[in-house]
Amino acid sequence: MGRSPYRRRLIALATMTLLVCAAGVWVLFETLYDPRVPLAPPFVVERPRSGDEVTIVLGGDFAPTDAAMPRIRERGWRYPYEATAGWLREADVTLLNLEAPVTESDEPFPLPKKYIYKVEPAALEAWRWLGLDAVALANNHVGDYRDRGLADTLRYLDAAGVAHAGAGMDETAARRPLIFDVGGTRIGYLAYLEDQPGYRLYLRAFARGNSAGCARLTRADVAEDVRRLRPLVDVLVVGVHWGENYADVTPDQERTGRWLAGLGVDVVAGHHPHDVQPLEVWGDTLILYSLGNYAWGTPGWPQLRIGFLARLRVTPRSAGTAGRIRAVELVPLATQNAIVDFQPRPLRPEERSWLEPFLAGSRARGAEVEVEEGTVRVGFPRALRQAAP
Repeated sequence: MGRSPYRRRLIALATMTLLVCAAGVWVLFETLYDPRVPLAPPFVVERPRSGDEVTIVLGGDFAPTDAAMPRIRERGWRYPYEATAGWLREADVTLLNLEAPVTESDEPFPLPKKYIYKVEPAALEAWRWLGLDAVALANNHVGDYRDRGLADTLRYLDAAGVAHAGAGMDETAARRPLIFDVGGTRIGYLAYLEDQPGYRLYLRAFARGNSAGCARLTRADVAEDVRRLRPLVDVLVVGVHWGENYADVTPDQERTGRWLAGLGVDVVAGHHPHDVQPLEVWGDTLILYSLGNYAWGTPGWPQLRIGFLARLRVTPRSAGTAGRIRAVELVPLATQNAIVDFQPRPLRPEERSWLEPFLAGSRARGAEVEVEEGTVRVGFPRALRQAAP
């Protein structure tokens, strides 16, 4: 004798309730689970100073992949960087966001994902030629080829002498800071991926405990990392992969950027939107909400016309006085691949009107920005601090 329709509905409702409760418990666990892990000492890279000051160049999203590959195979792996290499090669420290794993794996992320990228290991020779010092790996694509892709990336970068921050095979490695000691002036770098539910629950992008992934931007972890690193360095840069693609600054970006300023970070270097966003000077902190694309290998949206290389000029550490940022310049680049054929270049005079939305948005936030001979000068005074012992 079959069950009555009433009993079947009751069983279905009870089953659905149990499934919803189980899903809720899982989401709550994934949100709150945050094991305490040992923190590694900074990875220190030493090098001589190239001139009277220390120069740092920060760039946005880059990956020689996807639609750029036919042109790269025709012209060589150095092709995407040839029009901008001078700024990177002359800098003492160069930091970019590498938004793809370096791997030969053929096992991508197993669930549906709109965009999946990887970079061939042959690209590393061009990065050595470019003078690339370090990359941020805390982003939503470094896991596109799962743990093997990340492990390959770390191995290839290490072999090429390119330092990295923001991802690792466990949480301790993902949160390990970098220090560049440039003739005694110390530049610190940390990198994080914004904690969005899709990254946490669907991509499972974050390193937690012994699991591989990215450093997650939580206030407790970031405050702890900054507190440990700040006394050891003259200038502290934090890279953050945040915000929404092709959009303006979000309220979360604004709150987080200003909170980082309150921790004593000197520069917040944002990426992920693939378009430039206004900058802000909050107290003694420069917040670059998004530097846009650098050498990004996809066809791109028509409105994504510019990106920036940020050039920070730092006075060296001297007896009793810490090194400090004394000037900031933004080099505007044309990055729309339909225009530049996958090789970003400086804006031409007739293209400088493309800067107007960025300039207006930055001025609306109280920033002093002016265009001089094709370069955006940023009014960014920095108070002297006593040098760390």
